[in-house]
Amino acid sequence: MNRALIIFLFLVFSKIGAAHQFQKDHININHPHIKFVISSGPAAGYMKIINMSFETDRLIKVVTDFADTKLHYSKVDNGIATMKKVDFIEIPAQKAKSLKPGTHHIMFSNFIIELIDGISLEGYLVFERAGEIKVLFEVETQKSIDDHTEH
Repeated sequence: MNRALIIFLFLVFSKIGAAHQFQKDHININHPHIKFVISSGPAAGYMKIINMSFETDRLIKVVTDFADTKLHYSKVDNGIATMKKVDFIEIPAQKAKSLKPGTHHIMFSNFIIELIDGISLEGYLVFERAGEIKVLFEVETQKSIDDHTEH
């Protein structure tokens, strides 16, 4: 068990210099970012969420003043991509959950601003147990079609 804890801490702290992070209570959020193809959207939000608690938590919504947000799950079966809205994203106890292409992500739509590569946008992640956590989403252009950020 001690070896697993040391490996976990190494993985978490080795990425701190490369990505921005936010923490409240038992939830740590690494590199929240928005990838876009067209500057007016839609766009997808990704990050890694680490639940250091001994109890499961849930991401239940994302609040911003620059766009509408929904929690989504996407997958590719037999070459066909599907996406659906979900009511929450479960963050298991003592685990990390990645919001990334091909799995859970945040769908941003109806932007009231133009997305520009390199800017940061404020938002709030709302968890069932941890409550609201303020984050800054870094805005990035999609580098390739394989990012699966185009919806």
